[in-house]
Amino acid sequence: MSTRAQPLWQPPQPTPGVDNLPPLKLFNSLTNQKEPFVPEKGRHVEWYSCGPTVYDMSHMGHARSYISFDIMRRIFVDYFKFDVHYVMNITDIDDKIIKRARQGYLFDQYSSRASSLDEVRADVLEAVKRLESKASNETDPDKQAMHKRDLDKVQAALNSDNLKVLLTQSRDCLCDWLDSKLGSTVTDNAVFEDLPKQFEREYFVDMRALNILDPDRLVRKIIDQGFAYESNGSVYFDTQKFSEADGHFYAKLVPAAYGNQKLLQEGEGDLSIGADRLREKRSQADFALWKASKPGEPAWKSPWGSGRPGWHIECSVMASKECGPVLDIHTGGVDLKFPHHDNELAQAEAYFGHSHWVRYFLHSGHLTISGCKMSKSLKNFITIREALAQHSPRKLRLAFLLHSWKDTLDYSDETMTLAASYERQFADFFYNVARAVEELQLSSESDSSVAEDFAGQVASFDDKIREALCDNLDTRRSLIICQEAIFAANNLLASSNGRTGGNVQLLQRLAVAVTRLLDVYGTVDVAGTEPGFKHKPLPDGFYGLEWRPATKELIRDLLQETKQFFTDCSPDLAPELASLPNQLIEALQKSGIKVKFGDDKPEVDDLPIEVASIDRQVTLAPLLRAIADARASVRLQARERKLKDVLAACDVMRDDRLSRLGVRLQDREGNLPAAVGFYPADLLAAERSERAEREANKAAEKAAKAAAKASLEDRGKQPAEQMFLGDTDKYSKFDERGMPTHDAQGKEVSKSALKKLQKLWDAQAKRHADWLKSNK
Repeated sequence: MSTRAQPLWQPPQPTPGVDNLPPLKLFNSLTNQKEPFVPEKGRHVEWYSCGPTVYDMSHMGHARSYISFDIMRRIFVDYFKFDVHYVMNITDIDDKIIKRARQGYLFDQYSSRASSLDEVRADVLEAVKRLESKASNETDPDKQAMHKRDLDKVQAALNSDNLKVLLTQSRDCLCDWLDSKLGSTVTDNAVFEDLPKQFEREYFVDMRALNILDPDRLVRKIIDQGFAYESNGSVYFDTQKFSEADGHFYAKLVPAAYGNQKLLQEGEGDLSIGADRLREKRSQADFALWKASKPGEPAWKSPWGSGRPGWHIECSVMASKECGPVLDIHTGGVDLKFPHHDNELAQAEAYFGHSHWVRYFLHSGHLTISGCKMSKSLKNFITIREALAQHSPRKLRLAFLLHSWKDTLDYSDETMTLAASYERQFADFFYNVARAVEELQLSSESDSSVAEDFAGQVASFDDKIREALCDNLDTRRSLIICQEAIFAANNLLASSNGRTGGNVQLLQRLAVAVTRLLDVYGTVDVAGTEPGFKHKPLPDGFYGLEWRPATKELIRDLLQETKQFFTDCSPDLAPELASLPNQLIEALQKSGIKVKFGDDKPEVDDLPIEVASIDRQVTLAPLLRAIADARASVRLQARERKLKDVLAACDVMRDDRLSRLGVRLQDREGNLPAAVGFYPADLLAAERSERAEREANKAAEKAAKAAAKASLEDRGKQPAEQMFLGDTDKYSKFDERGMPTHDAQGKEVSKSALKKLQKLWDAQAKRHADWLKSNK
């Protein structure tokens, strides 16, 4: 078939009277280039997104799409202020689901009855023959390698005398074998319903852990509409008839894939590509709208007999039912372009009788793992929960923001290190600005050129961000703009030695702008909001990467840790510490918070409503300053009086007690007061871990040096005259100094060998002399 090109795309026209649309351009898969975005109805956007096929745990390939689409959706709603109706489907009936559910059911039944190790071993050997046959016919190198790994795993399990180990390690192999023998006997539809229900629940747990917003509408109901023909109880879409109809074009997204049998068969599913199914079609390019169920498959009644819906028709019907005859945006993974999305387009456009069911088709890029292809079918994947065990949701989201939504994202150590670097830069920036605002040390000492550069960065910040986001939602560029502005802010702070002068207002303005942007992206962790649900807009101000109100528990813990610090220091500084509790009480009173120090734990009254609605950075700043100043006073006294235990207690207060409560305290040189403020808890935990590792390495290095020194000293105990006498396997005669003269065979030692032995003798003589000197 000759190469086919994409048909002409007709851009939608703005709604009359709506003239305030942003100059947003999106990369449209229907044209393979950026196109101005114009919704069908003013600022209202109908958006449909392909959801998961729920038959297993969600993996990072799913995250590639769903985090990206969540970021894009948030930008549309919270930045560009579009009215978005976001609809997503859950595919809960599909060949993969049927096969996985059936195999799981059969394996559970088999395992519950298995009692004889010999019988199970015999069955596993039969299953291995089937796997070996499948491997021998495989031509894909990646799948060949996978089959080899599976076979090696099963062969190792066959050597086990433990029945449970044999069953567990042979599960995949046995499942496939059991399904080939008994799959047609599974007739209870509940078997095929329980599995997707389970993994749908797990999917939403993962999505909320990633702070992905719930869809406005989740659809599962299936109806049958089509442009098709019936054959042997199945219904197929006639691709040739559709292509020949005026105004229609099949395979709009990937025209060259029309007729690609490998892709077409993958789209139909493993249970639907047998010779009997192919004979039912007028053309092998036709795809199923309704599949007549075979024995061992779920079935529902229909005008054509018992059967089940085809995968492609589900999305078309559900999207059309919820969004109407035209979608402004349809999103999905790039691997679904053909045949799934092309089939969706064909079905819907045949039904509605027009050629623009989707205006903008947006496809997220692939995800690789350290440069290697990730594939569920190849068992080469990382689940979302495995990724979250290593990285915070915020860090993962930053990694996605640092890549274009349409390009390949490589999930690797380098990618996550870059994300961690940005996370730390943002956290440090917010921390430093908060300290500058708190201290308000007005001065004009900063370098004028540095101040001018910073003022220019702030003045152009909003325009640059808007330009980046209007260019295909370029979040990567927006973070680079933030980074450049933060560098300018850091230069300002460095040049003024912490005194920001009149530029403190500009610093605060930039911090507010960066906070709002990160909140749009879903990277601000807002306390009291369940992940996955849209929170109310943050109040004016900047809060960094976390928004936390003050709580009675936090205040009590801060006071308790400070009280314990006082206790640790009191034997040496009792008089100096007597007034410190009153200072803390007075500091809290400035924020309208009442406390009292009892004999046990500090008691905190219920917080005023206004305190609970303000970020803790604001309400607890006086308390943190009082704690820092109290510690500074203690530290000064301890340094003057050389109280090592008290200085150690000061370090513990800074590095452990406060850090575990989310407070970062940094001592500064000169007469500058210690910097203190709230900081992301996970980053503080990382700092503690890094500090502990450094201390452990330092201790290990010290111990190694001590051991090496001890070894040298031990070697020095032996006189040089004795060092070779024990080597009788090498030498047979020695002179009066203990130097070897003949080897073990009685031959004289050569001159060159004697020269080397003499050097060793001299070195030992020196070591022994040093040892004698040090042990007098």
